[in-house]
Amino acid sequence: MGKTVFGRKDGLKFSSVLGKIVSHGLPVLLICSLLAVSQLVTAAELNLPAPIRGKNLDDCAEKLKKQSGGWCEIRVNDKHPSISSVWPEKLDKRIRMRTGGKSILTAWNSAAFDEENLYLYFFGGGHADYGGNEVYRFDLKQGKWKRLTDPSPLNQLYVLLDAKARKNKPWRRLCWMPDPDKVPGSSHTYDGLIFSKKTRTMFLYTYGAANGSCLEDKENKYENDPLVRGSRRVGFGWYEFNPSETDERHGLAPLTWRKVFSYEQLKQKNVHQSYPVSAELKDGSILFGSKNRTVVYDPLNGDINSAKSLTGQADWGDGLKAYDEKRNQIWSIQRKSLLQFDASTGRLINTYKQIIPHGKSIAINRDGELVSWDGRWNIFMFNPDAEIPGWRHYNWMKQGPQQGDARVYGKWVYLKNYDLYAGISSHVTGVWIYKHPKHMKPVNYAPHNLGELVKKTVTGGVLKVPAGIYGQGLFINRSMTVDLKGVSIRGVAKRKGIVNVSCNGCQVKIVNLNADGIAADCLGGNCAGIKAEGKKFNLTVENSTINNTVIGIITDNRGGVIELNNVLIQNSGLNDRSRTLGHGFYAGDIDKVVMKNSIVRRSFGKGHLFKSRAAETEIVNSVIAGLDGRHSRLIDFPCGGHLSVHESVLQQGEMTDNIDLISVGTEAKNCGGSVRPSNVSITNNWIIFDRDESKDEPAFNYGFNRFFTWRAPIEKIVVTGNRIVESTGRFQFDGEDHVPDLSDGNRFYSSRKAAGLGPNQLPDRPSR
Repeated sequence: MGKTVFGRKDGLKFSSVLGKIVSHGLPVLLICSLLAVSQLVTAAELNLPAPIRGKNLDDCAEKLKKQSGGWCEIRVNDKHPSISSVWPEKLDKRIRMRTGGKSILTAWNSAAFDEENLYLYFFGGGHADYGGNEVYRFDLKQGKWKRLTDPSPLNQLYVLLDAKARKNKPWRRLCWMPDPDKVPGSSHTYDGLIFSKKTRTMFLYTYGAANGSCLEDKENKYENDPLVRGSRRVGFGWYEFNPSETDERHGLAPLTWRKVFSYEQLKQKNVHQSYPVSAELKDGSILFGSKNRTVVYDPLNGDINSAKSLTGQADWGDGLKAYDEKRNQIWSIQRKSLLQFDASTGRLINTYKQIIPHGKSIAINRDGELVSWDGRWNIFMFNPDAEIPGWRHYNWMKQGPQQGDARVYGKWVYLKNYDLYAGISSHVTGVWIYKHPKHMKPVNYAPHNLGELVKKTVTGGVLKVPAGIYGQGLFINRSMTVDLKGVSIRGVAKRKGIVNVSCNGCQVKIVNLNADGIAADCLGGNCAGIKAEGKKFNLTVENSTINNTVIGIITDNRGGVIELNNVLIQNSGLNDRSRTLGHGFYAGDIDKVVMKNSIVRRSFGKGHLFKSRAAETEIVNSVIAGLDGRHSRLIDFPCGGHLSVHESVLQQGEMTDNIDLISVGTEAKNCGGSVRPSNVSITNNWIIFDRDESKDEPAFNYGFNRFFTWRAPIEKIVVTGNRIVESTGRFQFDGEDHVPDLSDGNRFYSSRKAAGLGPNQLPDRPSR
């Protein structure tokens, strides 16, 4: 291939591309906004070391000492970085369930830590994810993983749903489990896994076996079968495991389990089975329980009557408890709150608000500070002795772990003899060793809360958000104008978008938004820069930039109007953690979309740059450019209707995986069973096909470049006044012959050079 348009192969940096775009007349305002974002990120990373790799804890400790802090990964190899290197090679389908072994780390599961030997123990899966109950060990000193046990056979049954529990299915649903009297079934451990210094054994508080391998007993085949052990409660309880491969501990043979307390015994102490928690106190006694109540008992005494109630808190949801030896207190961290208890009396001392999601993890360092990790690049520190206690947030961004899971719990520990931290949150990485740099400054958050500012704004009023960094996403639920000049949003609203507009019949205007998916951690699911939803909303977005989110802007399907003016959307789906297509702009079934003076470019994850199910879509004086993105169509108009594109630039990147430029009416199934008659006008545009069927292109053998895939009834079609650059000479307007040849009235160029364009140049947008 003789060219690369805005690609990596010619070594052209993106900053120089921006310079070319500015020189060719694209909006200077938008480019300045983008450069401002880039400079902010770069400044935050300037003095932070990049992640490194080490063979084991000592190797990482030495390397981190030399660079005064940072992240070191103990990685087995690139294919199997950590626990997957010792997964069982062959799993029975009944045990594997939906996700297999990866759920041991990610499905709401914790770890038990042997501080003396520096071993981390792992167990879990649960729900419908994974049915294996094997135990794993990671040796920090050796940097080695080992599977200590194999999964127990699932050869017994419990009743998940009794007869007549479901109206349309009046029979029992039974699920497979191991023998609950001997071993625990696989479960979400939450914070219910702990290593006892007193007994040198591991304890697990579980509330039932996994339910991913089940059967419908329609014929009552198992009505009196002894394999059916009872309800799910037979698997509830407090279990103990000896992790030693050679020594008996606390009366347990090596690598064996026993059931300490049953469901009925725990019920005597009002310990209910939900969201397990556990912690070891100073004298070696163990606190364990649920979200509602905890008890304390001596693990050397297996008598439930010796267990004493300690905390009886409100329903705070799942989280983690940690014992603070310095203060003789118990800390309980949940999604929205941090609770402080007296460890002697169980009295609730304080409740602190959280700033942004934190992984529900706590490691208490030698200074008595609480340190939390979100499973990726965010570290949080809390000093209870500060004059005004509060969380400090240290954002490593691209200099920290880029992959991981937010459900950390006990998989984050402090190594007091090293003054280091160790953690793992997913099978896709190794174990991370972290040393906190003394010079690193926390994020300086604004003293305001976006939610409170919105509440104080009158309906129809103007909210000028004070400049600064905010840890919350922005949720707007009624008519107002929101000016975000100088504001950096580092959170996600309602798990939907950096900004979530949700209201019926409202008129909302957003100006000067500067949304970055990396800074806000908007990189999973369908997370968008802006998510708009509601019946007949009217949303205007002006002078704004959306960068690095899964989807740039997305709406729901209940009508409404959205208008973009001077908006830049780019890098959708780039380096995210989502399987969702990384669309730049995606309007659902609403009434109208208008995009003026705006740019949508560089979609990844095979997403469309611009997708609209709206009845009417108008694009004027704008740029839709694939550049070096791994994108699909430039414009996807799947339900048909009225589409107009005027005085704009459309550039298909060479890394596209779709030969179409535009589709019309291609998704009848997703459009209520039929598509609209379509009126399409494409006039006075630059249209550039940079796909030239070279073998290093994703779509090199997909066929001719074509303007349309058109499957809607044609009401009217106008394609005139366009300058079209297409180098293969095998161009078609419609490969399915629904659209006639529309060459007349358009000017064709066989190369960029023939059109007066350089190999890395986008043209000026045509003047009116």
